[in-house]
Amino acid sequence: MGGVTIKLEGIGPIADVLKEISNEIGDKKTQSKILVPAVREAMKPVLAMAKANAPKDTGALERSLIIEARRPTRRDRRSKYVTETDTVIAAVTTASGKKLAKMGIESDARAIAQEFGSARNTAHPYLRPALESMAQSTVNTLSGILARRIEQFKAKQK
Repeated sequence: MGGVTIKLEGIGPIADVLKEISNEIGDKKTQSKILVPAVREAMKPVLAMAKANAPKDTGALERSLIIEARRPTRRDRRSKYVTETDTVIAAVTTASGKKLAKMGIESDARAIAQEFGSARNTAHPYLRPALESMAQSTVNTLSGILARRIEQFKAKQK
């Protein structure tokens, strides 16, 4: 399975301020209060495009798509797409079984079969094209969100 990795480069001043904030309020709080919400917000256009690209058979696939943003777990770090230095990860994915049940959607494997195909059906990718086409704008959006959130944090500290 292929993946798309987005790296932020050239954001030295933002990284420096994030380190400063981490020293003041703690690294985990910086991640959970600043980085995770910023990444989730930046991924919203990717989610919208994935939903627009999703096959419309019953509409359940479109309704099941969510943004998952969090600090990486040990299990996440076993993936070749997550490194030891990654502080936050985000993905557009289908909701968990419990969330799907609350939405009245039966959990099944059709989301994977739609994206990658199966022995009987050809692939109808909807996630990868959304992420690939929105990669640069997501990075630009994230940069702006982080700058705004850092300024808000600084203003509160004065």
